[in-house]
Amino acid sequence: MGHIVLIDGYNVIGSEGRFRKDRDILARERENLIRRLSEYRSLLSPDTEIQLIFDGFPSDREPFGHRGGGVTVVFSEEEGSADAVIVRLSERWGNRAIVVTSDREVILRVRQSGAQAVGAREFMDRVGARRTATSHTIRNGKPEDKDEDEDEDEDPRPQTKKGNPRRLSKKERARRRTLQNL
Repeated sequence: MGHIVLIDGYNVIGSEGRFRKDRDILARERENLIRRLSEYRSLLSPDTEIQLIFDGFPSDREPFGHRGGGVTVVFSEEEGSADAVIVRLSERWGNRAIVVTSDREVILRVRQSGAQAVGAREFMDRVGARRTATSHTIRNGKPEDKDEDEDEDEDPRPQTKKGNPRRLSKKERARRRTLQNL
């Protein structure tokens, strides 16, 4: 069974500094995000699902439950907010869910249900890296991103750490495992 990636749509758009209250601009940003995620989805394993969740009601151009390019678009409608939908779906999918949001309260709530969480900006950096990186080095049969190699060389941890100084913290290892699933 693959992962279910639950993405807070407006949170991602806002993390890139593109959130505008103008309806036409916001509709274009939603369409742009759906297109980018569809391209990204084609690079993932076939059993991985992407669900893009937005606040509010769908417009005439975007019917509820729109599905295209491997991305399912969901609007919160009567549930109130996209956050409520994301929490409900993460409880449903449990440890299969990977939630993309920068909302701390949502992150805490979805982790209680066993889901993993990734920040919106970090996820979009990953999407951009996967889309543009056509010449990955291959190690152990899997593509490897340049960014990960560079992170391993840098040691952001304090020098007073006890134990193996080359081993990453438990939190950092969990974060990297989550990103590898994307």
